[in-house]
Amino acid sequence: MEEIRDIKVILKTSDITRVLAESVYNPTQERLMSRVDEYTNNTNVAAFGYIVDGSICGVIVLDTAQKEKIIILDIAVSKSSQHLGIGSKLINYVLVCLKPSIILAETDDDAVGFYRKYGFEINNLGEKYPNIKRYECKYVNNM
Repeated sequence: MEEIRDIKVILKTSDITRVLAESVYNPTQERLMSRVDEYTNNTNVAAFGYIVDGSICGVIVLDTAQKEKIIILDIAVSKSSQHLGIGSKLINYVLVCLKPSIILAETDDDAVGFYRKYGFEINNLGEKYPNIKRYECKYVNNM
């Protein structure tokens, strides 16, 4: 059985941090917990998990401060579940359930292809960090 549900109150569990580690540069336990603490303490942050047979396979964390413009703070899929469409299903869920006019994300070379394939407009931000290109990804919701 597959489902997407609100997981913000359980973000600190090892099952979820293990998935989130896929989207974090140098994912030490300290860095992961710091990020999760920021998310759980911010009332404008929402988090949803893609669950298959009781196991978390994907996570999307959003800044929902502006209902019409949602920002993806994190999106991650467990290594064993990648390339199965879970990231796209999480974005579809946001589009259908939260109905933003725009979804924004910032990413690097590793994930820009995912956003491009989904239909996001890509804007190269250059080297925001030494030797690391960053991209702003923007999706306009026509639903």
